[in-house]
Order: sequence, then C-alpha cells, then structure tokens
Amino acid sequence: MDKSSRSGSDIVRVAATWAMVLIVVLVAAAMTIAVANARIFGPERVVGDYMKTLEQGDGATALGHLGLEAPAGNGLMLSGDPLKASTAALGDYEVEETAQEEDRASVRVSYDVGGNRHHADFRLVRTGRDWLFFDEWQIQMGKLPVVTVNASNTTDIRVNDVESPVAAGEQAFPVLPPAVVTASFEKEFFHAEDTTRVVDGVDDTDEQLQLVSQPTQALEDAVDRQLREYLDGCAGQQVLMPTGCPLAYDTAARVDPSTIDWEIADYPDVEIAGFDGGWVLRPLDVDVDLELVEQDLATGATTSVDLTETYTFTAKLELTSSDVSVTPVVIE
Repeated sequence: MDKSSRSGSDIVRVAATWAMVLIVVLVAAAMTIAVANARIFGPERVVGDYMKTLEQGDGATALGHLGLEAPAGNGLMLSGDPLKASTAALGDYEVEETAQEEDRASVRVSYDVGGNRHHADFRLVRTGRDWLFFDEWQIQMGKLPVVTVNASNTTDIRVNDVESPVAAGEQAFPVLPPAVVTASFEKEFFHAEDTTRVVDGVDDTDEQLQLVSQPTQALEDAVDRQLREYLDGCAGQQVLMPTGCPLAYDTAARVDPSTIDWEIADYPDVEIAGFDGGWVLRPLDVDVDLELVEQDLATGATTSVDLTETYTFTAKLELTSSDVSVTPVVIE
C-alpha cells in the first residue's frame, strides 16, 4: 500500500472516531439537559421554591410564583412572622410530583399538623422554554383561600402571635396555602383559647375559624364583689323582709327588730353562661343564718330562733369593654 492510501485511511479513521465522540457528547448532553430539565426546572422544583419563600416570610415572591397580586383586605398572613409561623407549623413537609401530562402537571406537598397527616395539591402549566431547552412552569391558582376569624367580646385578636383588629365580630385573612392559622384573644373580662385552622385547599375557599369566648377570672371576681356587697347590705337590715332582697322570714309572732340578726353563711357561686348572643348569670343560691326573738301574742312568752335558710334569686348582667354591672332581680 502506498503512502497516499495509508494517509486516506487514517483520515477516515480519525473522522469516524470524532464522529463517534461527537455522538457520545451529544447523547450525554441530551441526557444532561433532560435530567436538569426534570430536576432543576421541573414542576416539583417550582413548588419547592414556592414553599421556601413561605418559610422565609417572603409573600411578595410567593405571590409571583402563583402569578397573583396582593389581594385587598387584611394582609397580615401574607408576609413576615405570621407567614413564617404558618409554614413552620407544617413541620418537615415533603414535595413530590404526582402526575404530568404534556403541558400540565400536579405536585403534592405533604405535612403533619397536630399529629394528623395533611396534603395540598398544586396544579401547574408549562408556559414555555428557557434557553430553548428548559421548561418554564407556573403554578395555577385563581384566588387565594381566605380564613375568616369570628370573635365576640373583643375588638382585636392575636393571629399567629400578631395583633389584628376585628370589625363587627369578624376579620378575613387571605392566606398562602398550605397555611396554619392560629387565633386567640385575652381581654379583661373575656378570653378565647388558641384555635387553629389548617388550610390545605389551593382553590378559592373560605375557611371559618370560630373563637369561643369564655369569662375570665377577673369578670367572675367583679361579679362576686358586687353580689357580696349587695347581700351584705341585705343582711344589715334589721327587718324580717329586707327591702329589695331575697331574704324573708314569716311569723305570726311579735319580733323586736333589735333582736334580728342576719348573717351570710355562704355566698353564691358565680356561674356566667352564654345565652342568645349575650351573657347571663345562672340562678344564685345564698345560705343565710338568722337569729331573732319571737314573742307570742297571746301569752307574751318569748322564744329564741336560730336557723339557716337557702334563698334563690337571679341577677341581670350588663357588660361593656371596661365595666360590669350586676342588678339583682327579686320578686316582691
């Protein structure tokens, strides 16, 4: 074989080698792009990035992931510490793609709240490609869910440890799902324990969170003081039927008023209950000791009386944000 023939064969072998190398490189590049597209630019990553913005309390960026603008109304739950607290309550959440078909995908976020398993399902749509190869995905959400907190006997509440006003007994809070909203309040006369609502839905929903008002010890003490003052005033009257009081003693004998001695043995237990949108006192029982001397009208003989009676009465309860008034009701 002459020199020119060998040179031609070498060129062919080199060209074939480079062609194979190029094919391998192209295949590897295609695989790399495919893997990167799925892992770095896929719908699961988009939802993961959204969840990270919630953890950081960055509501503005989170709204951008949803393609939404900040809604009107109370935005307390859409940024800062309340948003961070909401996401922190989800614990160690998991993000996983559940389905993908052509330009649509579904991604599930799973989490535990209070020992119960929850999940939120996000719908995504492919909106185009970046750098010709990498998919761009957008979370689809028409409107944010709303949690409406209902509360009575207060003008403000605490939502995820931040104060917020309440108008006409309720306040609506748009939330970035998934969300955990905890509300309560503490006032002089009434309080409501922490109540939590978990928002799993990613659609336009209205979740209700009802705070249950309960009387405080301060209210019960204020009512108790007024009842004691009232009953002490009754016991101080040296008559058989103290005016405006539930106390009464009936006898046909003559009684010297100076011998009448009423003593409150046991004051009523204060029980405040909700009724028909307001607050009432349950019927009150008071135990009273009575000492007096009776004189028989016929014989003139005197008899010492020492007894204990239980009297029952009711009282009207009137409340404002800073004052309480108790008005006993006695049937004459």
